[in-house]
Amino acid sequence: MPLQTLHWAALAAVIPVLVVYADTPFRTFGQRFKAHRGAERLVLFSIELNLLLLWALTKLLLMRDATLVPAPYAQLLALLGVVLAWAGAALAVWARLTLGRWFSGTFGVKHDHELITSGPYALVRHPMYTGFVLLAMAQGLAWNSAVTLGFGLMYLLPFWMHTIIEEQMFATHFGDAWAAYKARVPRLIPGMDPKI
Repeated sequence: MPLQTLHWAALAAVIPVLVVYADTPFRTFGQRFKAHRGAERLVLFSIELNLLLLWALTKLLLMRDATLVPAPYAQLLALLGVVLAWAGAALAVWARLTLGRWFSGTFGVKHDHELITSGPYALVRHPMYTGFVLLAMAQGLAWNSAVTLGFGLMYLLPFWMHTIIEEQMFATHFGDAWAAYKARVPRLIPGMDPKI
């Protein structure tokens, strides 16, 4: 398969994510929350947006980048990137669909909120974030771009901060059920120690 086709195949993995998450404003704005930390979400969103803008400045405007592998291996790396991009997209979409009505684009607990521990939530506590980071990092592999891979890795920081804020709310709302879930399911990476 031509290298350029692989590039676009990896980028196409973003499309189902955009489609499935398109209703985020309707699931967030105007909703009534039992607990809500919108200010923190806004700060972290600004960090995420700034990372995206810094990536665009570095990669697209300044045209600064470095390859990850020499040209003879670029096609194999791109193929790996395509597979990981679609895996990340599938995980993010699966997580969103599994949450159903409990999903929102903010840090909030809705009235009568239920703790979801099935599907992708049996693998990690925050599968959406895992999927998003994997999708971003996979773009770096597919396009053989150290800058894109680096910025994908940088998204771990704001998403890690998301988990801390959300888990404080969940501990208060779900109590012992959350503590038991947290003790057995890893935060972001399947197979990791749940305490990390």
